[in-house]
Amino acid sequence: MPSWLLKAAVQGAISLLPGRHHFNSLLQQRVTGSLVLSKATFDAKVSHCRHHLERFRRVRDADGPPAAALELGTGWYPIVPVGLALAGAPEVTSIDVTALLEAERVRRTLDMYAAALASGRLAGQLPGLDPTRAKRTIATARERVGATAEELLATVGVRALLGDARASGLPAGSIELFVSNNTLEHIAPDALAEILAEFGRLSAPGAVMDHFVDISDHYAHFDRSITEFNYLRYPPAVWRFFNNSLQYQNRLRASDYRRLMERAGFTVIAEEPARGAPEQLARIRLARAFRGYGRADLLVLRSWFTAVA
Repeated sequence: MPSWLLKAAVQGAISLLPGRHHFNSLLQQRVTGSLVLSKATFDAKVSHCRHHLERFRRVRDADGPPAAALELGTGWYPIVPVGLALAGAPEVTSIDVTALLEAERVRRTLDMYAAALASGRLAGQLPGLDPTRAKRTIATARERVGATAEELLATVGVRALLGDARASGLPAGSIELFVSNNTLEHIAPDALAEILAEFGRLSAPGAVMDHFVDISDHYAHFDRSITEFNYLRYPPAVWRFFNNSLQYQNRLRASDYRRLMERAGFTVIAEEPARGAPEQLARIRLARAFRGYGRADLLVLRSWFTAVA
């Protein structure tokens, strides 16, 4: 059995268990290794944070960070929201529907930031960073022995919310920058439409959205015997057997994300697509659901989307 099918079967079984996210974290730590926070992974997320900040500055013609930023999808390691706060954003909120944060992983994130500061490289990675202030902030948080993940983040300047982003409970018109990283592809289309509508309600005048979306088949990241176009071969009735709640993939294409953002009242002003090899796509017998898309659209494996309210 190909390893991606085995992973799908194991995660599918785990998704039915109480405490499924705990068992999934053990699987990813001890089997796939995908939960290990390496320097490369940390640097990649910091570069995402930089992209968000630079896009905000460029679109708004601003010299500083947003007054209030909201990240969708906190995930296992809160690298991006911590980076936004260290770069000077006064109010940073990160919301996730699933409780994945743990104090140990927040501390690991802070340790990585401390090391990047000490090396001098962080100053060039985050626009607006005050190294002295950042060092003091991180040191204060690291000294909080026994603090919860949420308490550690609050010390840095990040408010972690657990809940449904379709009803955030935040004040209307209160957010200047919305960001996400490897998140939108894991949300069902109808739910994503409602989240984007909520972002429209939360948008301050001229608010900016900046999202990095991995449009590829995520099983290919684990199993190199398949390509990142692999899941395009399966009709919905078949794909649902592989598409468990722990590794849900909506299979939306770049044009679908653009359309959803525009329907929510945002104007997409920039896209940065990364496309796969045409010969790999040509070897896929497309399921009927994907035959109406243009070839250029189907070739997109990852993309940035920047939009304004």
